[in-house]
Amino acid sequence: MSRSSKSRLSSALLSLPLVALSFHLEADDIFSVSGFGNVSLIHSGTQDIGFLYDLTKSGIYDKWDLKTGSAFGVQLNSKISDSFSVVLQGVFQDRLDNDLNKTLTLAFLRYNIASHTSIRVGRIATPIYMLSEYRDVNFAYLWTKPITGFYASIPVTYINGGDISYRFPLGEGIFETRLFSGYSELGIETIDTTHNVTLSHIYGVKFSYSVQDWLFSAVSSTTNVKEGEPAQSFSLFLNNTPGISFLWPEAKQIASDFKFVDTRISYFSLGALYETGDWNVQSEISYTDTEWVFFPDLAAAYLSIGRVINNTSVYGFVSKEKSIGAQYELSAPLSNSLMIPQIASAYNMINNTLNARIIDQETFGLGVRIDLGSNVALKGQIERTWLKANHIGAWGITEASLNTNAPEHIDTLSFSVSFIF
Repeated sequence: MSRSSKSRLSSALLSLPLVALSFHLEADDIFSVSGFGNVSLIHSGTQDIGFLYDLTKSGIYDKWDLKTGSAFGVQLNSKISDSFSVVLQGVFQDRLDNDLNKTLTLAFLRYNIASHTSIRVGRIATPIYMLSEYRDVNFAYLWTKPITGFYASIPVTYINGGDISYRFPLGEGIFETRLFSGYSELGIETIDTTHNVTLSHIYGVKFSYSVQDWLFSAVSSTTNVKEGEPAQSFSLFLNNTPGISFLWPEAKQIASDFKFVDTRISYFSLGALYETGDWNVQSEISYTDTEWVFFPDLAAAYLSIGRVINNTSVYGFVSKEKSIGAQYELSAPLSNSLMIPQIASAYNMINNTLNARIIDQETFGLGVRIDLGSNVALKGQIERTWLKANHIGAWGITEASLNTNAPEHIDTLSFSVSFIF
């Protein structure tokens, strides 16, 4: 990428009164249409362990896949007055339980109270990580896809609600405080089915500081699960099987522990971006604190370094993700109850599923990006993920994968053509 194109991207990231990368919108335009797209080919996974682009998509099981990473988006911007504007964005891509509601990724009214203060009301991008405003815009970053280990476990890309931001000069840079609140809906896949989940009472604050070639961010957010029970099949068995309270005395308590609704999820992150005409260095670290036994607390981080030479960028990255804290200890049925096939099978399935949700992995990747002008880029990337202690919680699982040892590592190849217009 040239210095000028990098500068345009940095400006979009730092300003944020407009959605990042709302291309070609001039100050005196009343209405404009812009868009972006990405055609992505990915090979990853094994026969029983699936590569997860993120939690809202099906896994890729040892095959080439053209749907998972591909997307096409259209954005409409309307400037009603100097103070009011409207943004609508639709992104067409493969999702679990896809529908028109999920396709509409942005739909908000912005009110600029003053040059330093603005309010957005409607469906806005969830401002909890560095790619928040342009996660679906593949052209906006070096990689063929967001760093999978870090971003795959963050499926919330938008919230229905609003935010208010306040910006002011600080030293040689600009400091921004953004308060946000709302709710979000998403689909999560388990072994047997897809579950629709509603996260309500999402609250958070994001601090950003931009100075010269640097951008720093810090986020604290929390939410409560309002609807959706991904472990429902286990809970139904534990609650409704005749005589189970005698065979498995802790069954009722275990079913209660598996409840997802009314649990709380909190997310914290720090990020830094250094971007010049020659170098692109980006890093984020996050901690997810959850109350649900099937998603242990998670620490994640990555570091990406890219070198720009003419129209070609060469980059490498490392990432680490690990479940931390105490893991749920499943109380076993009475020893003689394990002689009953139905009880033994259920216990083994539940225990193996709990163990399979633990994450401990490291990834190293290399890639190249070639810009074919100002609006089209070709990318290629290879990465290797090492799975520690047979922990596959960041991957798609099948019943077969619960009873087999994971490989030491899994390689992922990806290629993409991304564009903006």
